[in-house]
Amino acid sequence: MSILKIAKYAKHFDLLVVYESGVDLPFRESAESVFRTSDFRSFDEIQIDASPLSCHLFILCGTASFLRGPDLKNSISLVQSLESVLLTSDFKDINVLRTALSLRMSAVNNIPKNEEEFAQVMMGIFSTLVKKHNESILSNYDRTISEYSNNLFWIHKEGKAVYANDTIKRKFGIKSLGDFDCYFEEKEMASLIKTSGFAQKIISRKDINGESKEYFVTNQPLKESEFLVSMIPLIAPIQKCDKQLHNRMGFIELLKDAFVIHKRENEAIPVIIMYIENSDKIIEMRGEDIYNEVCKEILKLAEVHFDHDTQMAQWHKDIYTLISSSLTLDELKHRLQRFHENLNLEISIEGASPVIDSFIIDMHGVELNKAIGIIDHINQKQLLSRDLAHLVHFQISAAPKEVDEKTQALHYLEKMIMTKTSVKLLNFYKGIRISTAARIVKISNDLVYVAIEKMQGYAMKLEGNVVIQGTNIPFDILANVKIVDVGKKIAVLSNFEPLEASGNNRQYIRIQSDHRMHVTISTAKSVMSGTILDISIKSIACKLSVSKVPLKLDSKVSLQFNLPLERFDGGMVTMAVAGRIQYIQEGDEFTKVVVELNLMEPYESYLIEYIYARQQALVNEIKTIANKL
Repeated sequence: MSILKIAKYAKHFDLLVVYESGVDLPFRESAESVFRTSDFRSFDEIQIDASPLSCHLFILCGTASFLRGPDLKNSISLVQSLESVLLTSDFKDINVLRTALSLRMSAVNNIPKNEEEFAQVMMGIFSTLVKKHNESILSNYDRTISEYSNNLFWIHKEGKAVYANDTIKRKFGIKSLGDFDCYFEEKEMASLIKTSGFAQKIISRKDINGESKEYFVTNQPLKESEFLVSMIPLIAPIQKCDKQLHNRMGFIELLKDAFVIHKRENEAIPVIIMYIENSDKIIEMRGEDIYNEVCKEILKLAEVHFDHDTQMAQWHKDIYTLISSSLTLDELKHRLQRFHENLNLEISIEGASPVIDSFIIDMHGVELNKAIGIIDHINQKQLLSRDLAHLVHFQISAAPKEVDEKTQALHYLEKMIMTKTSVKLLNFYKGIRISTAARIVKISNDLVYVAIEKMQGYAMKLEGNVVIQGTNIPFDILANVKIVDVGKKIAVLSNFEPLEASGNNRQYIRIQSDHRMHVTISTAKSVMSGTILDISIKSIACKLSVSKVPLKLDSKVSLQFNLPLERFDGGMVTMAVAGRIQYIQEGDEFTKVVVELNLMEPYESYLIEYIYARQQALVNEIKTIANKL
């Protein structure tokens, strides 16, 4: 592979290489010839300088002993990069791979010995590097726009638009950046954007409806020949169907103005705070594009129910704030209640409906910093008792008759069947996670009928219950499996209980063996025998015969058992490991003990290999069984 094939990519990026002193870098000349800038520094230089460094691509070179150094992680944390790669001669050392994970390296490779090998390594990472670079450009544009303007804006380079916000596109009916260039080629605008420095002018433009309006237009330089054009309407911002959406800083300025106006008056200063409770679930299960569409619908509905002078802001990705200079506190409560009534009926994008908690806070007599703190506490789900003194009204988009969580759980499922939204079902089969999509087909007499996959149905049948997850449910729901027909792929669920923790929180896979695994546990005073119930990379659950020797929590023990691994003679390897008792459940016939493992090599590698192989076998096993039913 010719080095010229990567030059077209590399010429846009800055490279930083940090290497262990004495390590040979045969690829140095090749790198310096193709990257826009290249900076090679020994680790000793980085430690002495101790100043932050930034680059597009960061390469760390060194041996296994160098990577174990105590100061490495702290020093490398000073490097800000889009992509990072580890190059080492100890490529197959498992400790090197662990270090790479802890340093968040995206790839590990051998140190290239020539130009050809260097080109191959670079081609493997340029696809993600280019993607991250493009995303960072858009992110920088967003930050720039938030800083400079809350109105209509666009960015141009050499007279061509490279970015335009949705507001200006909607206002003037512009669908693509190419159309945008043509629309603003008329004389007044063209002369403004051709200026090399800061310029401003009042310009009259017609919008998509043919309505002519004057705008205060500024053109100011950013960087690398780019300019930001901001258009502020001189009559009323974004009239009729579109309100001006402020950012966090803009809303703080509105609060300041409200405090000044009402400083000497004994009047309420009501602020509405809308918190989208299930924002993370919508993003996780439907994506950010759908979530953004949901947010747009929320704003449109707010425009309908609140007066035109009500100012709105996006405080955070899932927090919107509103303030009005004309509506009284009672009027605001009434409008908010009507907003919530229509919220359940009108907003659903591809089955994703928002669950909104709305707060009306009276900011009268509150200092600005405390007012900001109250909103931030709601954003962080940390509303404090001292904040509740200022809470005037609370509204949730769930039906008002629902008072207990079990009834509310059923209500969320009813909403999902009305919006034809799919759910996720979660079970565990011999330790492995089984999660597939399902569809609610009927709800009757507190029973929920769902269409399921065969594999999920078999796991549900074994466990007798199932965890339900969905974008429109702010918590996971545990349900009993009343009836399940794996062949017909249908199940009937009952007794719905909200879970405090997510069903996805199980940190490690716990595997059950396909045969009886004997284990010997030794303490300081005795030796006990039993069988292994399940095993993970961090702990083992064992079933022991009732012993006269009392077991103690947190006591150290030694375990010995045979682990099935086909590559060893007899298909077994003997494990002799240390651990600490973390759970004891005594019974009349047997005692269950969970031992936290303290694994050393090579036993940790053996256990990882077994768990991976057993997991694959269990997936094939449940698929085979389910398909036969």
